[in-house]
Amino acid sequence: MAYDFTRTSSQSLTTGSTPVTGNLMTLACWFNRKTTADGVNTLFLVAVDATSGTNFNGIACASGRNNVIATSNVGGGPSFAESAQYNINEWNHACGVFESSTSRSIFLNAGSPATADATRNVSGQNNITIGARYSAGALPSNVFADCLIAEVGIWNVALTAAEIASLSKGMTCDKVRPQSLVFYAPLVRNLQDVRGGLTITNNNTATVANHPRVYA
Repeated sequence: MAYDFTRTSSQSLTTGSTPVTGNLMTLACWFNRKTTADGVNTLFLVAVDATSGTNFNGIACASGRNNVIATSNVGGGPSFAESAQYNINEWNHACGVFESSTSRSIFLNAGSPATADATRNVSGQNNITIGARYSAGALPSNVFADCLIAEVGIWNVALTAAEIASLSKGMTCDKVRPQSLVFYAPLVRNLQDVRGGLTITNNNTATVANHPRVYA
């Protein structure tokens, strides 16, 4: 089972701490988007963020269109790389690779990556948010996801294109560079970080839903 997030209900999952901060990390998940009728909202899938500031690395659905982005922010405005289009009401795989302060890439279903190189020296993150992101001490109403999310993984390295392709074919996160995997929430019924043991809080009662096909 995956988890189903409804934007109008402000649903999200949070951890209150994070095993990875700064610029170097990889974020990945499966998502199934319900609609693109969301105006100018950028709807976050996964973010490593700061609960008291505006710093984050995250992957998100772009505002009003069928694209996913890898985005970084340090308070002066985000820099993001934007993928090709995904299909609504289907499971898609998103992977954001944050290699340095000047390199962020987004992979959609292991296709050719899009990149961005504007400098964003991200630091001070203290939380992981699934289905939204923090900004200045709150979860803003315009960033909540409206989709199903599953198989959330975070690594403290930049995964390669070949490793990302394995994930997009259904390999579970714990089988890809496991020595560098620092957070893994399959989101199969129970809310568990099966890698690092972080406590995951369900805010406003996101519900379970059908899971994408993966291979343990």
